[in-house]
Amino acid sequence: MKKIVLLIGVVLLVALSGCVSDHEHDDEHEHSVEIEGSDMKFLTVQEVADLWEIDAEILLLRIVAEFDLKGTYTVDTVMEDMRMEYAFSPALIKDMAEEIKAGI
Repeated sequence: MKKIVLLIGVVLLVALSGCVSDHEHDDEHEHSVEIEGSDMKFLTVQEVADLWEIDAEILLLRIVAEFDLKGTYTVDTVMEDMRMEYAFSPALIKDMAEEIKAGI
């Protein structure tokens, strides 16, 4: 009886850990550049563009338009400074950079 309970417990544990792992993977976006959002917040628009090898002006224009930012920003603006006006997720910037790189 103890072996059956233990076996059921192990099967449940494996099944649940698989679900959690799949769920975590579903929440992640595939990006051509690996950088943590917490690190990206302290980069300038130019530095982010350089990582993705895209035009910084285009990235800046997309960010300003997407979040309807009213401040005056340049490619030398740090992402965190822009986030003071609108608290966007760095993952959204990664997605924008990927789209620009793909020509979307």
